[in-house]
Amino acid sequence: MSPSKKVRKLFHLDSGDADFIKKIAKEKKVSESQVVRMAIRDYKKKEKADLDPVKKLIGTVKAGKNQARKHDEVIYE
Repeated sequence: MSPSKKVRKLFHLDSGDADFIKKIAKEKKVSESQVVRMAIRDYKKKEKADLDPVKKLIGTVKAGKNQARKHDEVIYE
């Protein structure tokens, strides 16, 4: 990953969330800020995947045995 410019942000968290971040940071031996950055990056990946139009098609077609060979018929039924 290429280095990027860091931007300082101030957030207010519930004490339970702050405790959770502290716990994860200790377990992973990273800073609490790094835990937050990792969580944001994971969230971005998930959101990007959820926006993938191909992913939205998965499970929308009833498939059976050997349906790949007749995919046009299956899709346009």
